[in-house]
Amino acid sequence: MDLEKNTRLFNALANLHLNKQLDEITISELTNQAQVSRMYFYRNFTTYKDIIDQHITELLNHFLRITTKRKNLTIETTAVLFFETLQFDAKSLTVFLNNGETEWIEHDFEIGLSKLIEHGVVQGSNDKYWRAYTAGGLSRVITIWLQANTQESPKIMGEKISQIILQNQFLS
Repeated sequence: MDLEKNTRLFNALANLHLNKQLDEITISELTNQAQVSRMYFYRNFTTYKDIIDQHITELLNHFLRITTKRKNLTIETTAVLFFETLQFDAKSLTVFLNNGETEWIEHDFEIGLSKLIEHGVVQGSNDKYWRAYTAGGLSRVITIWLQANTQESPKIMGEKISQIILQNQFLS
């Protein structure tokens, strides 16, 4: 898969979704706007949801690569980096959230955040229930932040997430 083409598809889909429901958007419209071939779409995706799923997965993988290159990250600095990473796609992600795709976007983030917790990027308990609770809560925080048009800066969000995670560690 070509990351640049996938990003163009993701952003074109969000742009078209501003004025149309997903089921009203044709493959031709999407591929023309993204400047990719229909063949590329059909070789790599089955549904529009696949485009969004793949993009969120790549976003989280990118974040994982960033964090593994850095040393001595705290919960707060990790969260700041995460929200800075999300900021690049905030407008497109918000379009999907505002058009009813909240549940499965939260689910995508929850799965990705669970992987980040397993990789030790998000520090905390090894308990599977703590991981599920934390990933679910963080995915909901992301949704609320995006739907509020990222009013709080990544720095403020980093502080908030750090406080939440530290408080939850003491509860377990």
